[in-house]
Amino acid sequence: MLKNYFLTAIRYLLKQKGFSVINLIGLTIGMSVCYFALLFVQFELSYDTYHKKADRIYRLVTDIKTDHGTDQLSTTATMAPAIQAAFPEVQATTRIFLDYLIIQKGEEQYSEEKIAYVDSSIFSVFTFPLVSGNPSKSLNVPYSVILSETAARKYFGEENALGKTLKVNGKELATVTGVMKDIPDNSHFKVDMFFSLSTLGEEWMQNSKRFFFYTYVLLPENQDPSTLTAKFPGFVKAHIDQSKGQYSLALEPLKKVYLDGKPRGSKTGSSVSGNRSHVYIFSFVAAFVLFIACFNFINLTTALSIQRAKEIGVRKVLGTTKALLVFQFLIEALVLALTSFVFSIILCSLFLPYFNDLAGKTINISIFQSPANLGILFLIAVSIGLLSGIYPAFFLSRFQPVSILKGGFVSVTKGIAFRKALVITQFSVSIILIVATIVVYSQLHFMQNQELGFRKDHMLVIDFQYDDKITSHEESIKDQLTKIPGITAATISSSIPGKSNHIYPTKLENKSSDMQDFQLDTYFVDYDFLKQYQISVIAGRGFSKQYGADLRETILINEAAVKSLGYANPQDVIGKRFSQLNVNGLVIGVVKDFHFRSFQEQVQPLMLRISPGFFTFLTLNVSAENMPKRIQQLEKKWKELVPDLPLIYFFADEAYNNQYRDEHRFGKLFIGFASFAILISCLGLLGLSAFSITQRTREVGIRKVMGASVAGVVGLLSLDFIKLVFVSIIIASPIAWYAMNLWLLQFAYRIEISPWIFVLAGFIALSIAVVTVSYQAIKAALMNPVKSLRSE
Repeated sequence: MLKNYFLTAIRYLLKQKGFSVINLIGLTIGMSVCYFALLFVQFELSYDTYHKKADRIYRLVTDIKTDHGTDQLSTTATMAPAIQAAFPEVQATTRIFLDYLIIQKGEEQYSEEKIAYVDSSIFSVFTFPLVSGNPSKSLNVPYSVILSETAARKYFGEENALGKTLKVNGKELATVTGVMKDIPDNSHFKVDMFFSLSTLGEEWMQNSKRFFFYTYVLLPENQDPSTLTAKFPGFVKAHIDQSKGQYSLALEPLKKVYLDGKPRGSKTGSSVSGNRSHVYIFSFVAAFVLFIACFNFINLTTALSIQRAKEIGVRKVLGTTKALLVFQFLIEALVLALTSFVFSIILCSLFLPYFNDLAGKTINISIFQSPANLGILFLIAVSIGLLSGIYPAFFLSRFQPVSILKGGFVSVTKGIAFRKALVITQFSVSIILIVATIVVYSQLHFMQNQELGFRKDHMLVIDFQYDDKITSHEESIKDQLTKIPGITAATISSSIPGKSNHIYPTKLENKSSDMQDFQLDTYFVDYDFLKQYQISVIAGRGFSKQYGADLRETILINEAAVKSLGYANPQDVIGKRFSQLNVNGLVIGVVKDFHFRSFQEQVQPLMLRISPGFFTFLTLNVSAENMPKRIQQLEKKWKELVPDLPLIYFFADEAYNNQYRDEHRFGKLFIGFASFAILISCLGLLGLSAFSITQRTREVGIRKVMGASVAGVVGLLSLDFIKLVFVSIIIASPIAWYAMNLWLLQFAYRIEISPWIFVLAGFIALSIAVVTVSYQAIKAALMNPVKSLRSE
């Protein structure tokens, strides 16, 4: 019996080839999109869950309330040992300082951005298995380093790396004391080298003013973190000077750090953060794509009901019950869905590498890497088959055999209305996705092309890692490099726009003549920085060698700092006092706000000072003409000037645009998913229009005999579907406006959603519908009316 049902289902699907192909393509794409969205969402939600003690690990974060507001830092000062001593319930603490270094082995040199200075207790808190080395002893002395397996192979091939050395920043030798397994990609920090924290030096370990450390605590099982948090105010009062602001500490669960962590830190290094809204968006898009595929199936199945009416009538006369008919139609739906499941596996296997590349993460190396996900995909296929088959099954099985066999059956208005509702739903979703795609790319274009307040083109930046051979001969080296043809200017600084910078406790004199506390973003620069980066001074003056006090004792601030101090006129802040890092002095100028971070953040108060000891970036203005030759000449001159220090460089515009890397990836993934949703909508419309026009063959023949033109017939046949698209535009526009306004709220600087976006989206949807329907309509209109009437 069951075999007969399957054979009948297969015969029917083969007979209705067009119907089967449309649904097969739609369901295959729908399941594939759902699978990739599932991979993405699972991966984003899985960050840091691989640690065995993940449920008990918390990151310590700092809020600093000052006169101008509250700074939220994901970092702390070097307080981990004090936390451990003050609270017996804390089982372990560990500190991580993320950085980047120049690493050499022989003639090979690399700028390594996946570096961390860590306590040896890191292995007591996190799950980082060592392949070789002793976790309790490997990081006990300065310049000890543990490499990941990838880094060990990179520098030493298949040799045993233990005991071997690497040169750091062209100066010190670091000894390899261990090799660990690679940190998984779903970690909120991805590091290939653990240096002992003592490598930073005692000054770093004792300084309570530098909020540079990510601090983690391990609590006992079943310990309520709120009981520890309640004790923090007393600890903060005893250990942190509250005169520079009101400090408070809080705990973030490790599993929430990636998606919900505090936004700011002093130096991010290889720390990464996600976006929970992206998780929701891709979940909804995947669900929409699946729903559209199911709608297509329901639409086409109910539309084809007339062609099956006599079959159903005969079956009922021969004694088939309603339950058996329902079972037959569900079997047909399941056969189609499971066939789509097989094709979906093939499609996912082929496109998985492209998906990983698009996401910028190695989420899976094989579709068979996660049997659980395949099981979920199989359950989705079965669910689609059952859900999309239930309505057609009950709809078709309730036909009355007497009425059908007498030839009296016609498609009921209720069924037509239902099919129209599904088409409207499909195109409403498609229009929402079209609007969303336009908004996403408009926002990305806005961020990358907006006036930044500084110059970033043709700027080659050398990272010399604070090397004193550069800072002690700064002017001489700049002079030598600018003699190279095509290099017209040079400046030296602690940071550049788009790169992380340091934040220091600072006092500035406000409008009330009080010294106002800040945790202030600070750039240490030389005399040429403003000129080379074309940053405008709007009040007072810039730095000048004519004034001896400008070396360390004067500062410039930006407009945001002026507003935070309460001044309406930037000129009013000139001559006001400042205090930072035991240096007191005066404000000599105000620079126009420039976007030293991305457009996702408001421009923060910023200070610029001259202080050579903090310099690490050398920026060269390089002509774009014959760039390879310029770089070759630069490498040669650099080797002459500082032979022990490798030349590591990048371009300022690339560094700045890298801030939007995740948004670009999101945009590409989103447009990919949206395109598939629109394609499935077109497939459904194509199938439904083909059937609808087939049912009107006789009408078309009569109209042509009566003198109707081809254009008139095409317009008539297309009009019904065009009306549905207009209804979809009306429904989708307010939903799309609301959803995209919510998405734009994450950007401090954003576009306004203008009416033209909805006009364009509607035009695109209408064009897609017209093109899809017109093919069938033109085909019907060109048919010989004699043939169509004779066949009727």
